[in-house]
Amino acid sequence: MDQKDQRVHQQFTEYGRSAKEWTKRCVLLLPEVERRQLWKKKGFGSIYEYAAKLAGMSRSTVEDGLRIMKKVEDLPALLQVVESRGVNRVRPILGIVTKQTENFWAEKAKSMTKNTLETYVKNYRVESRTSTPLQPVKSSVSLELSSELARRLESAKKHPDFQEYFEKFLDS
Repeated sequence: MDQKDQRVHQQFTEYGRSAKEWTKRCVLLLPEVERRQLWKKKGFGSIYEYAAKLAGMSRSTVEDGLRIMKKVEDLPALLQVVESRGVNRVRPILGIVTKQTENFWAEKAKSMTKNTLETYVKNYRVESRTSTPLQPVKSSVSLELSSELARRLESAKKHPDFQEYFEKFLDS
């Protein structure tokens, strides 16, 4: 490529990056635009028409943006990821994130590429489906009891509801 070709390519790339950044910012505003129904106040037939004409956004971009923003609105750690990296960064984790796990997944979304995160989530789902549920940890207790009481306790322990009855006894 000659120098002029290189300059045109560089400008095009820069403008493309700017367009992506501005689209990302517009997506962040979509829930507020919808909540205030700004599209109606400005005489547009729908939020899709509003976004298409004013920001060049496709219908699917608007739908995705609204759906994803709705899912992360109560998850501040993920909302920060969306604000800094965009909605596509959190898309892979939307089906598994909870309020309790949001910080873990937000950290993964920040540190991993989108493809790596998708693979990680896929493996996580497979692992959680195939792993056996955690069994309660059992402990042994040693007590000094009379031989008669120890024999009765050993005998009672064979009863199927022994643990349940013993817990009730201890709680009373």
